[in-house]
Amino acid sequence: MIIGVTPARGGSKGIPNKNLTLVNNKPLIAHAIHCGIQSKCIDHHIVSTDSHKIAETAIEYGADVPFIRPSELAGDDSPMLSVLQHAIYESEKFYGEKVEALVLIDPTAPLRIVKDIENAFALFSEGNYDAVISANSAKKNPYFNMVMKRGKGMKLVCELKKEVSCRQDAPEVFELNTVVWIYSRRALMVEKKRIPSKSEIYIVPEDRSIDIDTAYDLKLLNHLIAHE
Repeated sequence: MIIGVTPARGGSKGIPNKNLTLVNNKPLIAHAIHCGIQSKCIDHHIVSTDSHKIAETAIEYGADVPFIRPSELAGDDSPMLSVLQHAIYESEKFYGEKVEALVLIDPTAPLRIVKDIENAFALFSEGNYDAVISANSAKKNPYFNMVMKRGKGMKLVCELKKEVSCRQDAPEVFELNTVVWIYSRRALMVEKKRIPSKSEIYIVPEDRSIDIDTAYDLKLLNHLIAHE
């Protein structure tokens, strides 16, 4: 069984009630649910939430809510790994089947399309990976224009033996986004790492990789939608 999971706790701080905020006339969470239930690779799409209001909205838009997430897994510092492990345990009890893989479809990336999920899953399956993680080309490069403090001075985050004189000569780096993360059961239940050793990147164009975390992100998203 392949499950899609959209985590959506009720206590968001950056944007109050973020998961129910309207984006293009639909709650933010509804965009993630739409992609999950339309993806042919997913058997069941569930929403993991501690909020009964979010649960009701999720069911309204077609997701399953087979459990209410316990409060100890719904805090600001609750690790996502534990949330996903809990989703596997509860889903197996509810559906009576073993979860072989989990597709994480976060509500904060509303510009993803169904093909992003299906293409990432094809990569996951064909490459026999433990994880496929979405990313886009990074605007800043730690080998060239990202620094950290060192005493009264600074240094590059990553340094090479030979100085990098222009960004084009720096190693290519990627910025992780929340469009789609896919994990094998082994990755979550045995290796228990956010980025397992056998992982691959799924590249998403920058115009679909916006991550809604702050009020400014939401303002930018609404501007992009209005000018499509």
